[in-house]
Amino acid sequence: MTAFDLLDVPAPGPLRVPAVHERTLANGLRVLASRRASTPLAELCLSIPFAHADAPAAVLLAAALADETRTQDRVRAMGGGLSAAVDADRLRIAGSVLADQLPKFLALLGAVVTDPGYPAGEFALTVDNAVQGTIAVLASPAQHVAEALNTRMFGDHPYGRPAPRPGEFTRVGRDAVRALHAERVVPTGACLVLVGDFEPVAALDDVERALGSWPPGPATPMRPPGPWVPGRSVVDEPGVSQSLLRMAMPVPRYDAPDYPALALAAMVFGGYFSSRLVQNIREDKGFSYSPRSSLLHVDEAHLATVSLDVVTANTAAAVDEVVAELAGLADRPVTTEELDRARRYSVGTLRLRLATLTGLAATLGELDLHGLPVSWLGGQDARLAAVTPDEVTAAARTYLAPDRAITVLLCDERRAYQSAQSSL
Repeated sequence: MTAFDLLDVPAPGPLRVPAVHERTLANGLRVLASRRASTPLAELCLSIPFAHADAPAAVLLAAALADETRTQDRVRAMGGGLSAAVDADRLRIAGSVLADQLPKFLALLGAVVTDPGYPAGEFALTVDNAVQGTIAVLASPAQHVAEALNTRMFGDHPYGRPAPRPGEFTRVGRDAVRALHAERVVPTGACLVLVGDFEPVAALDDVERALGSWPPGPATPMRPPGPWVPGRSVVDEPGVSQSLLRMAMPVPRYDAPDYPALALAAMVFGGYFSSRLVQNIREDKGFSYSPRSSLLHVDEAHLATVSLDVVTANTAAAVDEVVAELAGLADRPVTTEELDRARRYSVGTLRLRLATLTGLAATLGELDLHGLPVSWLGGQDARLAAVTPDEVTAAARTYLAPDRAITVLLCDERRAYQSAQSSL
């Protein structure tokens, strides 16, 4: 029991599902708009399918869109900012402005997606920044173990490919990025989420004016990954100061009948401070400051993940404890008290997320990505409330079993082995 758990936190009232206005433009762009009048701002996120795009060119495209001085100057004059990022699934362009500037911001967004500048001088700086940033990222053991895990899970699938290397960026020319933009930055399959202090119907009309002439293009869906093959592997990195453990197990989609039970099982295991993993690894053993577990959903993969960084001397003991805690979800059934605590935390964090513009926009985008209606939120409390301890244990036994995991351990293998031997 922690000090936080001793607080008498009243049960929250019914979840207020945000009112969302929806429209699909003739070019295929899906638009969701929700009014939140708490602050005089408007926030948006445009999500564009980008599966199977050339990764170095895609990274440079996103960086160049966000770096362009002319665009940023105009956004700052509206009291806001604009950013862009890309992963194996999607290009996301996000921004926020003063609410009364939303029509101008949408017009600017229309120019960004239909008539990008990519000035030659600025593009050269973008490439240099990408090279330097990648060098810094690749120096991190956390990046090494993440790439090893992704490759082990997905092989040559785009999810499994390592991040672009510095030399790959220098081989991508400005014309190649402009060609990628023309081919892939299209409204087909894209979704624009708007949240803020505006009239939703008027905002949808503004979107129609700004983006209605954006020409559609071919859709390129992400292909499913290959079969899941559990197993363990070690990445030997002599001289590393810590050992990094990463695990992943496949789980079902949000709309699976036993997903609420799985979500609560994952919370009990390692999803928050009062979880079994944190109490064991951090509070009782002192092996790691921030052991954690979470559920991850992308277009074609749904995972339960475990992450732990531990000093080399405690590597073997910490790994054994993580595996024991996972197995313990089936061997030591979840108690009513654990389940109630995890349920209250899950219900509370959903409300906190929906209370901010950024959180609400992200939630609406995630629901759309996974084909769920906004009304799905309204049933979440009831779904969690209906879960029994036996159902949590059954879900844990089905999905969170250690023998279903792909596990990667990055460590100084010789020192970790010597430490394990000396403790016997």
